[in-house]
Amino acid sequence: MSVQSLKHLLIDTDVDFDDYMAISYLLKHHAVKVEGITVTGVGAVHLSHGAENISNYLTLFDDPEIARIPVVAGFQRPMLYSNTFPFETRQAADHHYDAEFPRKNPNPTRADTLAFLRETLEKSDHKFTVLMIGGGTTWGHLFQHAETDNALKNLLLRKVERIVMMGGNLLSEYVKPGAAGNIIDALGDAPYYTNQVAEWNIFLDPLAAQYVFDGGIPVQLVALNACNQIPLTQNFLYQLSRISNPVAQFLTQVLQSSTIAPGIGHYLYFWDPLAAVAITDPQFLQFTRYSLKVEQALNEEQDTSGKLLPNSAGAPVDVALGASPGFVTSLYLYTIAGNSVGATVENMAAAMEQSADK
Repeated sequence: MSVQSLKHLLIDTDVDFDDYMAISYLLKHHAVKVEGITVTGVGAVHLSHGAENISNYLTLFDDPEIARIPVVAGFQRPMLYSNTFPFETRQAADHHYDAEFPRKNPNPTRADTLAFLRETLEKSDHKFTVLMIGGGTTWGHLFQHAETDNALKNLLLRKVERIVMMGGNLLSEYVKPGAAGNIIDALGDAPYYTNQVAEWNIFLDPLAAQYVFDGGIPVQLVALNACNQIPLTQNFLYQLSRISNPVAQFLTQVLQSSTIAPGIGHYLYFWDPLAAVAITDPQFLQFTRYSLKVEQALNEEQDTSGKLLPNSAGAPVDVALGASPGFVTSLYLYTIAGNSVGATVENMAAAMEQSADK
């Protein structure tokens, strides 16, 4: 894996707990150069908190170059409807799960997401991979603008080689085994949505997801079908806690927070980190191509908005339906420990065996 070519990356995030996990992995990986982080307020975090949190989080790496990565605030509302996470989830994200940042980042954030993305693409002499781990709102707006701006459309097609998006699920009526939606799971004892078929990142802005799928750029969708095969476990948390660097200790604090800890080993999965691994090592995921549309209609009594619909008239999307749990988690831990170069299949297999023995 040490011979991997450098991947130039743009990240769009809603700054949830697993976003910190995913971004940490990518910033610690030797073959990734993150060149911008856009923050969406359509998801876990409120927008102003999200931009500040990500900016200050970058100081964990004690690297001036990482601290200078542009952090840009995006949109507060989805392109369609007004679906939102529970208050408690958003409050915990706003307070970065009570985990401390080393200091305030002196580098200012920006608030002109679409201008920043266009400017970055125009000025670069290389192509980008885009990671979307906070829904599709930011890039949905960009693709919407491109429908009436041929220069922007051509720029996107020339400079963006791949989009990796964590989101969605294919139900058992379309694939075996299927993955159910996860909206109700997050709503506690008093659910205020009726949707049982969608995944949060798509549900929050189904129109934006459709714009992303239809944008003409290859999309790899890391769906719940694959993520559900890698639960976050106490054993994983234990191994992470034993890594003695500031990034690993910050992530440990996040996962041990009062909001997140109850889900470890129960209902939390390797959502966004699996999408990050798909950036560097897609061979550890199993993708199948589908032509997809996203259900747009909202029915409050029996809602199916955000449901993924295989349809011959839909856009081609490579959907991750499976993953290799042991290799993925071992690669993740190797990388967080600062040893992504040494994360060979042989070393990871040995680590997996050692972990199983313990």
